[in-house]
Amino acid sequence: MNLPRGSHIHFIGIGGSSMSGLALLALHAGYRVSGSDRAPGLATAMLESKGATVVIGQKPENITASIDLVVYTVAIGADNPELLEARRLEIPVIERGRYLGVLCQDYAFPVAVSGTHGKTTTTAMIGGIMLAAGKDPAIHLGGTFPLIGGSVRPASGDYFITEACEYHAHMLELAPFATVLLNVEAEHLDYYKDLEDIKAAFVKFVQLCPPEGFCVVCKEDSDAYEVAAQANCRRITYALRSSQLAADYEADCLEELPDGIAFRWYVSGETEGHPVKLHVPGRHNVLNALAAISVCHTLGCSAEAICEGLSLFTGTGRRFEKVGVVRGATLIDDYAHHPTEIHATLSAARASVSAGGRVIAIFQAHTYSRAIAFKEEFASSLALADRIFVADIYAAREPDPGTISGKMMAEDFCKAGLSATYEGDFEAIAQAVSNELREGDLIISLGAGDVNKTLRFIK
Repeated sequence: MNLPRGSHIHFIGIGGSSMSGLALLALHAGYRVSGSDRAPGLATAMLESKGATVVIGQKPENITASIDLVVYTVAIGADNPELLEARRLEIPVIERGRYLGVLCQDYAFPVAVSGTHGKTTTTAMIGGIMLAAGKDPAIHLGGTFPLIGGSVRPASGDYFITEACEYHAHMLELAPFATVLLNVEAEHLDYYKDLEDIKAAFVKFVQLCPPEGFCVVCKEDSDAYEVAAQANCRRITYALRSSQLAADYEADCLEELPDGIAFRWYVSGETEGHPVKLHVPGRHNVLNALAAISVCHTLGCSAEAICEGLSLFTGTGRRFEKVGVVRGATLIDDYAHHPTEIHATLSAARASVSAGGRVIAIFQAHTYSRAIAFKEEFASSLALADRIFVADIYAAREPDPGTISGKMMAEDFCKAGLSATYEGDFEAIAQAVSNELREGDLIISLGAGDVNKTLRFIK
C-alpha cells in the first residue's frame, strides 16, 4: 500500500476496539479519516474530536469517490453494503489485519504479541516499560490501557508494540522484528480444525521474524516452546523458577498482595534479582510480566526502567478490572472466555478475596462453538467459584445451532456438582446476586461479550 499522506481512508465499523485504534493511528499519520458504525459510543466520539468524520448506520451512500482506501473486518460479513459499494466503485479494500501489517512496515522494530491468552495485558506491559525507558513507542492493543488513555498510542519513533490476533490467522499479516508467543492451546475452533492446525499457524507466525530479530516464548508451555523451536531467529525463553525449567528470564513469586503480587526477576547468570510489586494479581500475570521483561531487556531497556514500568502497571480494561463496591462486596469485570483464562482469573480471585468472602461468578459463554468445544473444561474451571450465575450465550458472529444454551450449560454444571443457577436476563441475574451477596464477597463477570453490563444492576 502506497498512499500519500492526506489520502482518504474509510473504516467500516470504526467504533470497534481495534478499528478505532487503527483510525486514530491513521489520523496521526496525516490521513483524512472517515468511518461508520451501527451505534455511537465513546470511541466514535473520541475520533470525531480528533478530526474524523463518523456516520452512524452502514449504507452504500457512505462510500464516495473521494475515498482512496476502505478498511474492513471479517466481522462485518461479505454482504455489508459499504463493502459491496466500495468494490463496485473499484476502491481498494483491505482487511483490518492486513492493514495493521502495513502499519508495521513504518517502524524499525515492530513487536508482535500473540498466543491464546494474555495478549492485551502483555502488550500493555511492554508498552508501559518502553515508556518508562523513554523509547517513545507506538502502541496498539485490543483493550483500554489507562496509562495511554485508550487502546492506542500514536508515535513516530522506531518501536511499534501490537497485539497479534490468532483469529483467522490475522497474526500472519504482520511484519515483526520480534515476536512473543505466550501460550498455544485449542481455541477458535470455528476457524481452525484442531490444535495441530493452530500450531501450524503459529509456526508461520514465529517464522515471520528476520534472522536478526528474536522470538520470546514461555518455556512452561510445551506447545508454544515446540512451535518457537522452528523460528529462524534467536529464541529467548522465560519461566517461573518454581517450574524448575532453566530459562533466559526467570521469576520467583514472593507474596500475594491485596492488590497484586510481588516477585523478583532474574536474567540468566545473575545472582541478584530485581524486585517488582505488580498491581494485578495472579501467577499468570507474573508470566505475562516476564514475557514483557524478556522483550524490553533484549531491546535495551534498563532493569530500573523495567521495574518502574511494571510498578506503574495497574491493568487494562476488562482484565480483572475493579468496577465498584456494593455493600462491602467487590465487583470485578474480566474478559476471560476460554477455560484456561477462567481458571487463571478465578485462581487470582480466590487469592485476593477477603477472609470469609466468597467468589461469585457471572458467566457468559462467548459463541456457541466455544460453548460446545469446551463444555467439560468450563465446568472444571468454574468449580473454583463458590456460586455461579449463568447468562445466555453471546452469539457474536454465529447462528444458534439449537444444541446448546446458557440454561443447558447451567444444568450441566449442576450435574457436575457446581452451585450454578441460570437466569439469562442480566437484570434477573443482578437481582439474584444482590439477594445473596455478603460483605467481603468478590463478584466477577466472566466473558468477552456484554456480561459486564450485569454489574451495573447489582445493588
